[in-house]
Amino acid sequence: MMNLQLKRKLFLLVFGLVVVTLTTSLIFVKQKASSNATSSETILPVANGQTVTTLDYSDLNIKSVSDIYQTATQTKIAQKIKQLEASQTYSFDKMLVLANPYLTNTTGLYLHFSTTKATKVSYTVKSKGTSTFSQTLYNPNGTYAKNHTYQLIGLIAGQENTITITATDQNGQKETKTFTYTPNKLRGSKQNQLKVTKGTSKTKLSSGLYAVIGDKSLKTRNTYLVDNDGYIRAEIPTINYNSLRLIQTNNKLYLAVDDDQLVTLDRLGQVVQSYSLKDTNFKLHHDFAVDSQGNIIALATDTKLKASEKRVEDQIIKIDATSGKVSRLLDFKDLLGDLYKTATGIETLTNNKGYRDVIHANTIQLTKDDQVIISSRETSTIMKISNLTSQPKLDYFISDSSVWQGVGTYSNLLLNKVGNFTSQAGQHSVTYIPTETAGVYYLEMFNNNSAIMNSRTNFSWANYPNSGGATASNDYQSSYYKYLVNENTGSYQLVKKISLPYSPFISSVQTKDNNVVNDSGMTATFAEYDADGKLIQSFETTGSTKFIYRVYKYDFNNFYFAN
Repeated sequence: MMNLQLKRKLFLLVFGLVVVTLTTSLIFVKQKASSNATSSETILPVANGQTVTTLDYSDLNIKSVSDIYQTATQTKIAQKIKQLEASQTYSFDKMLVLANPYLTNTTGLYLHFSTTKATKVSYTVKSKGTSTFSQTLYNPNGTYAKNHTYQLIGLIAGQENTITITATDQNGQKETKTFTYTPNKLRGSKQNQLKVTKGTSKTKLSSGLYAVIGDKSLKTRNTYLVDNDGYIRAEIPTINYNSLRLIQTNNKLYLAVDDDQLVTLDRLGQVVQSYSLKDTNFKLHHDFAVDSQGNIIALATDTKLKASEKRVEDQIIKIDATSGKVSRLLDFKDLLGDLYKTATGIETLTNNKGYRDVIHANTIQLTKDDQVIISSRETSTIMKISNLTSQPKLDYFISDSSVWQGVGTYSNLLLNKVGNFTSQAGQHSVTYIPTETAGVYYLEMFNNNSAIMNSRTNFSWANYPNSGGATASNDYQSSYYKYLVNENTGSYQLVKKISLPYSPFISSVQTKDNNVVNDSGMTATFAEYDADGKLIQSFETTGSTKFIYRVYKYDFNNFYFAN
C-alpha cells in the first residue's frame, strides 16, 4: 500500500514538473515572438480574425528592413509557405490566407487555394469610412484556372477590412467567401488618406494606382500605392533610399531599396533577385532602366572619384542580369571634358554641398539597348548618347544655346529650336515616347523652370525670363513640357505646355490615359490634369512628409491584376 502511495506521489511530482516545464517553454516562446514583434513592429505582421494567419519568423532574426531584402531570408520564407501549402489541400471554402508573408507590403495578403472548376477570381475590399476597392486578379495559369495563388493589394492599414473573394466559372456561376482582417498600421504615415482637392475639370481620372515616392524620415522610407480617392492601398518599405520609378517587365517589378541595392519582386511579393553594389565603388543616383536582356542601366556616383576629385552624379553603370556584375558604361567627364574645365563651381544647395556636380543626371531613358536619353539638371540639357555599351558618342543636345556658348565645340550638337518659347530649365522626369516614324518621337518632362547652376556661377540666365530660384514660391511656375523631336531635320518644338505649381528641384510628369499626372515635389503635392491642362484632382501628403521625389501611375496589369 505504501509503495502504491509513493508511486502516486512520485507520479504527481513528475507530472507537475512537466506542466511547469511546458508552461515555462510556452511563455518563453510567446515572449520570444513578442520580443521579435517589438524590435521590428513596423515590419512583422500580426494575425487576427479567423481566416488570416501569419508565418513564424522567430528563426529568421528579422530586425530591420534591410533584413527582409536578403535573398536568403526570402528563400526561407518561400520554403515555409511551400510547406504550409503542401501540408493539406486548400479549397475555396478553406483557403490559405497569410498576412504579408514576404514583408514587402504592409497591408498585403497572400491567397492560395484550388477550385474544382476553372474560375477567374476577383475581390472587393471595404473598410469603414473609406471607398470600396475592387479588382480582378491576374493568374498566369490563365483567365480561368483551377490553381490559384495571389497577392491582394488594397487593404487599409490599421483598420478592419472586409474582404470578399469571388470565383466565377466560365458559365458565369459565382461563389463568394468573405472574411475580415486588420493589418498593421503604416510604417511611414499616420494617416491612410492623402488630402484630396477636386479641380474644375469633369474628365475622369486615369486608371491605376499612383506610386508615391519619397518622404522626410530616412528611418521610414517607403513607396506608397495610392488610389484615385487618395487612400494608401499598399506600402512597400525601403531601406534608406527613394526608388524613383518602378519598372514592371519580365514578370517582375524592379525597384531600388537602398543606394547600393536594387531588387525584383514577383507578383506575390517575394524578392526573387537582389543586385548589390556594396562591393563596388558605385552608389545609385536617381534613375535606372532595364534593357531587353534584363540588365539594369543606372545613373550613379563613383565614391572613389567623389573622394579624390570631389565630383558626384556623373556616371552610368550596368548591372548584369545574370551575374550581378557591376561595370562602368560612361564617365561624363570622359565625354564632356571641356565642360569640366569650365564648370569648376562647388554645389551649395543640395545634399552634394561641397562637391562638384557638373552634370547631375536625373533621368535615363533607353531608346534601344545601347542608346540613351539623359536629363542633365545642372546644364538644363537633354542629351542623346549612342554606342553606350561600346564607345559612347554624343548625338545631340536639347537646350538653350546660351548654356553651351563658348564651352568647347558643344554648340554644334544643339538641335534647332522651332518656334518662340523658352527652353527647359532644371528639368526632371524626361520620358521618351516613340512614334511610327524613325527618328521622330516625343519627349515629355517636368520643366522646373529653375535658374540654378552652382557649377558655373557666372552663367547668365537672361534667356530664361520668369525663372525661379531654389525655394518653392507662388511667384513662379513650373510646367509640363512636351517636345516633338525630329532627328531627321535636327529640330525640336514645344507641342504642349501645362502650367504647374513651382518646384525648383525633384518632381515628375507622366501622360496616362490622355491625362497628365504631375508631381510638384517640393510642395509635397501631386495632381492629375486633363488634356486641356485643367485640374481634375490634386493630392497633398500629410504628416511628416517633406517632399515627394516622383509620382508615376501604374495599372499593374498582368502582374497583380488582370488586364
